[in-house]
Amino acid sequence: MKSKVIELLTYQPIFSTTVNSQSTNHENKSGTLQTFTRCKSPTNNNNNNNNSLSSSSNATSIEYSQTSSPGDSGRRRLVPDFNIDDLLLISELGRGNGGIVTKLQHKSSGTFLIRKTFELDVKTTTRAQIVRDLQVLWECISPHIIEFHGAIHSECLISIYMEYMDVGGMDLLLKMVGRFPEPIIIHIADSVVSGLLYLWQELHMFHRNLKPSNILINRAGTIKLCDFVVSLQLSEYVASGFLGFSTYIAPERLAGELFTAASDIWSLGLTLMELAIGQYPIPSIDPVDFVRAFAPDQETNMLEHFRAAKTGELLPALTDPKGRSTIGMYNLFTYIVEQPAPRLPVYCFSSEFIYFIHSCLQKDTNDRLSIEIIHRHFIPDLIKLTCPHSSHNTLRPIFVDSCLINYLRGVFARQQAEAIDAVALAVGEDFDSIDTDFEVTTMLDSV
Repeated sequence: MKSKVIELLTYQPIFSTTVNSQSTNHENKSGTLQTFTRCKSPTNNNNNNNNSLSSSSNATSIEYSQTSSPGDSGRRRLVPDFNIDDLLLISELGRGNGGIVTKLQHKSSGTFLIRKTFELDVKTTTRAQIVRDLQVLWECISPHIIEFHGAIHSECLISIYMEYMDVGGMDLLLKMVGRFPEPIIIHIADSVVSGLLYLWQELHMFHRNLKPSNILINRAGTIKLCDFVVSLQLSEYVASGFLGFSTYIAPERLAGELFTAASDIWSLGLTLMELAIGQYPIPSIDPVDFVRAFAPDQETNMLEHFRAAKTGELLPALTDPKGRSTIGMYNLFTYIVEQPAPRLPVYCFSSEFIYFIHSCLQKDTNDRLSIEIIHRHFIPDLIKLTCPHSSHNTLRPIFVDSCLINYLRGVFARQQAEAIDAVALAVGEDFDSIDTDFEVTTMLDSV
């Protein structure tokens, strides 16, 4: 008899998306880039700029995406065209799962954006269907969802153009800071939950791929969700094979059950727990490892949390002395399905925060918190603990943004100071005259 985890190797994930049929007006979106719905092939000219996308091999044989959005009932939208000649290739940011992520710049406006390009060995009709599926992203008008600028497909490629977030994913920021203090995690959760609620209530769809790398942040403290599933064909292509399964997937999904709202809640809890301790929390962590990274009592730990949130002080992440990270994927999935959910020690965080995380990480889907309860009750109550004067709904975003900006200000200030110290040590000169008390606004606005 095959185990549940063995069955998942041949199990095809079910990606079904129901889009809100109500018409949505996008004419109020500001900025030229935000209204682009299609890309033109590069024009023939004698400009040999090596950084121009017009010289790129993947900018040929472009087939235009449809310019109608789901909310327009097939009506073509009268908006400016997005010309590849308008973009400069800045750098490659990463690659994986058959895709390449590059940073681009719009020449005339100077605005940066991201292009995700996938090589798809599929029929032309399938590529066209993927582009049509992606048009649902035009329905997303939320401060908590990454902005979509358009999609194109060529003979064997499909490219998606999106908003650029200059800090990047939470996974990258986590490596920089070690682990996040509790107040910052609460504010991250506030934005993530608001984004999930928007997807569920307005677009009637789940995220399905929530993890630290899909939570983006910029230096202004804005947090947005990305890479939620909107295309059946694209999702199945990227997720095909064993390695396509996310380690943040809920246990019921690994057991072959259908995706529900509760599955996103599991991913939320696991993601926030990783941000809190500095490493992926499965398999279970030895209590001794917590002692190495945290103070032995709750009062001291809470003081450290609040101090770090205010100053940007780095907190030590849990170490992995026993090589937990080397566990095979099969053993990891088996553990997720068959073993108890991870838990936080009671002395490391506030009791309210621990209860919130543990309520998300329930093996029984019926025992998990609903997104509505989290948004209406848990998040506001947790924010009150960190910002006592932010209970009023109209003031809540101000306090949240202020807390995040102050934290990022401290983090990047420390990073720059450490870089200056490293240079001074390397060259052996006296750098006391260097003014390290630099302007915060300049630092936060820089790319």
